[in-house]
Amino acid sequence: MLAAALVLGVCATASADDVLFEDVRIFDGKGAALSAPSNVLVKGNVIAAISTSPIEAEGAERIAGDGRTLMPGLIDAHWHAMLIASTPVEAMGDVGFANLAAGDEATDTLMRGFTTVRDVGGPAFGL
Repeated sequence: MLAAALVLGVCATASADDVLFEDVRIFDGKGAALSAPSNVLVKGNVIAAISTSPIEAEGAERIAGDGRTLMPGLIDAHWHAMLIASTPVEAMGDVGFANLAAGDEATDTLMRGFTTVRDVGGPAFGL
């Protein structure tokens, strides 16, 4: 619950696995509005603190958000790893090339915010 996690003036100890996102606008998936510029401390895989004030977290990896949007990962429930970046003829030709193209497209998909995809068919097991 994002609203319950909002705190002011947070001071935390951090480990090397912790990440501090600074100056981000948060989209929580529940409303249309983004938050005010905020800082988010993630410890391991748990959001430990959200604050509009600076968060002290020595040792945490700092990521400058520069006002960009921070949001939960997207899920694509209908994705084709082997056919997303090539034509069917290209995909059935050189299998090595098809795997390289699919790997590049998987990276691009992750960078677009999709952290989970469900491949609904295709020879993606090697990938």
